[in-house]
Amino acid sequence: MSQIAYLGVILCSLVGGVICYFYNKPTYKSTHKLLLITLLFVFLLEAVGEYTASKQINNLLLYNVCWIYIESYLIVYYFSLLEHKKKLRRLYFVLFGVAMVWGLYNSLFIQPIQTHFQYYSLLPMGLLILGLSVRFFYSVIRLEKYSQADLLSIPHLWIVAFITFFYVEALTLFGFMEFYASANLDIIIAWTKLNRIIAGVMYLSFGLAFYTPNIFEKKLA
Repeated sequence: MSQIAYLGVILCSLVGGVICYFYNKPTYKSTHKLLLITLLFVFLLEAVGEYTASKQINNLLLYNVCWIYIESYLIVYYFSLLEHKKKLRRLYFVLFGVAMVWGLYNSLFIQPIQTHFQYYSLLPMGLLILGLSVRFFYSVIRLEKYSQADLLSIPHLWIVAFITFFYVEALTLFGFMEFYASANLDIIIAWTKLNRIIAGVMYLSFGLAFYTPNIFEKKLA
């Protein structure tokens, strides 16, 4: 997937999500709004990233700050909105704070934020997000939420599933690139293209998954 196509996917999700927002069930308003903000943020990030890359400007600082830290915060905040236990919501932000402190240490002493892609900061952030995904699916399996609903009509089930797929793949890809820098370039190029497709699908779910109640509930009716 080219960068232009990638931006187009994110924009389509954003536009579709905005249209859906005004017809959405009140139950999903807060999470829907947050994900629209996330989509807008990601679209601007990728647009600036494309521009700087085309001008051969180092954009490592941009992606380290915006993707690893800011976007991770937005996703953790999203999971906190899905969590019904107040103590766990607080724990989510405590763990994020710990990851941020580690990220600061990493920036100062291990992987300089302006010159190195910070995989050592991405790893704890990604593992935290995966842990929150597991917690979400556990609460669904235990019938702590959505016990009376058709699961296919729950937008968050789709969104969290694609978040999980993306972070498993991204942590594996960037870990491979970090520890096997001399790997075959063709493998890396093919893998990064797959990564962008998976990311595109994830971002597509951020905006369009909120149509699922209309699609599946009508089918059941």
